[in-house]
Amino acid sequence: MPLNEIITTSGDIRRLIAQTMVEVKNGSLPVDRGLAIAALAKEITGSLQAEVNVAKVRVTMLATGRNMGELTNLGKMIISDDSPTVLSGASE
Repeated sequence: MPLNEIITTSGDIRRLIAQTMVEVKNGSLPVDRGLAIAALAKEITGSLQAEVNVAKVRVTMLATGRNMGELTNLGKMIISDDSPTVLSGASE
């Protein structure tokens, strides 16, 4: 996968990492660039895992009759909103 190709799936990330490993091994890519690519890929996969975890929690909550709202922004997670935060300490 050329480094200028757009990454759109987790499979693209895996292919990029595999290609990076091959290129580092055969000497066509400097080790420091390979390490930089690996570090960035780790951050992306961590973000994907966080979204998977949110989806799993939602499924679990729905199975117990609770709803945490619509999750329409996966992949475009909202960082903040203007809703007030209420910390009551009481479980629902």
